[in-house]
Amino acid sequence: MTQAVRKIDMDKTQAIWNPTDRQTEFLSAGDFEVLYGGAAGGGKSDALLVDALCLQHEGHKNPRHRAVLFRRSFPELRDLISRSLEIYNQVDPFASYNATEKVWTLSSGAKIEFGYLHNDADRLKYRGRAWNYIGFDELTLWPTDVCYLYLFSRCRSTDQTLPRYIRATTNPDGPGQLWVMKRWGIQEDGSATRIPVDVEDKEKGVTTTFHRTFIPARLSENPHLSETGYREALLQLAPDERDALLMGLWRQGRVHGAYYANEMAEMRNRGGIRSVPYDPSEPVNTFWDLGWNDTTAIWFHQQIAGEHRFIRAYENSGESLDHYATYLQNSGFNLMGGRHYLPHDARNKSLQTGKSALEILQEMLPNLNFEVVPRIQNILTGINQTRLAMRGKVFIDATECPDGIAALDNYRKAYNERHDVFTERPLHDRYSNFADAFRQWGQALEEGLTGPRQQFRRKPKPPGGMWI
Repeated sequence: MTQAVRKIDMDKTQAIWNPTDRQTEFLSAGDFEVLYGGAAGGGKSDALLVDALCLQHEGHKNPRHRAVLFRRSFPELRDLISRSLEIYNQVDPFASYNATEKVWTLSSGAKIEFGYLHNDADRLKYRGRAWNYIGFDELTLWPTDVCYLYLFSRCRSTDQTLPRYIRATTNPDGPGQLWVMKRWGIQEDGSATRIPVDVEDKEKGVTTTFHRTFIPARLSENPHLSETGYREALLQLAPDERDALLMGLWRQGRVHGAYYANEMAEMRNRGGIRSVPYDPSEPVNTFWDLGWNDTTAIWFHQQIAGEHRFIRAYENSGESLDHYATYLQNSGFNLMGGRHYLPHDARNKSLQTGKSALEILQEMLPNLNFEVVPRIQNILTGINQTRLAMRGKVFIDATECPDGIAALDNYRKAYNERHDVFTERPLHDRYSNFADAFRQWGQALEEGLTGPRQQFRRKPKPPGGMWI
């Protein structure tokens, strides 16, 4: 695939999309596993959408061609779908898009599907499915490689003329940066890599060598964005973001202005981020950041023998409160004996329902004890309270809380580009919700109880031992 994309069986001289040299390299790559990533503005999402057509193998003309493109959440998926509406109907005027199923059907019968994997458990929704082309947009937004590797088992086809491809794009930031760097052997300068991978089949006595390829993207290589002011906008970012999104540098762990950097480093040094067991005989507390129909984050916590154990972190977006009530009911945790801490705005009444989040949750979960953490005048007070609390016996489960851990690592001060300094105001981004929910824990310890740093009061086990 080295030429411009053209209409199918229409005017052969009319190009509708012209790839850059780097996009051409990605589209032409024959290796099974390819990552196209680096600076912002490199045309990565466009390249992934076009590559899913498998034009070089005439996949768009093959009724058995099946492709799927994943993003981390449905709101993020909307952008990719919106761009596909601009491209695919021009490539194939007779193609149709089913908005309910999120599936394109080309005139040949080939299909391109869109899906999202918000957390590791979502991968099981795709059990039993099969695609010969699987793509991930913004791969480093997945904090672990669980979903990515699981989908390898779904990459198959009985049609030998169709290629089997795993493709991904990303910027050099996000909670999954470390595992992506390790998998493709990416160095800080973001240069290209091609790693041989030997796969041994002991039953057949055969070893097959595949290659895992990383193709770097640079803004300077995309002429479509020259003279648009985009470069100047990136120059105004904070130094770490500027290095990643403009220069395409992969500098893992260097989050300038991070509030909890010292506390997280100390926690790792003492082994505080590890496998944390759940004790069903002890109650589970929760700490919330409420977003109504925006993002809501919840930490699940046990306090045992003076230790604060965070056993799960859950986040979702675009869901109403009944979704989170159901999630709690199905969690399998002993929640009835615990306390469930909501932020101060949980008392605010909704104009739509006339009820507050606190009232709605109390109606849905009448057996749970909800409390509202008192409001503080300055958010930095709550952050400092949380810092102090993190210096105690705190343990976070590495497997059940990957997004939460990433949020604590990356929650940072906003940057003033005019004066080239960090402010004391937190930056509101994808990490804020988990960080704000975690702050409810720090504030509850210091302000929500009878005295500073006291144990959580526990209710006795209910009659008959009934828990939810």
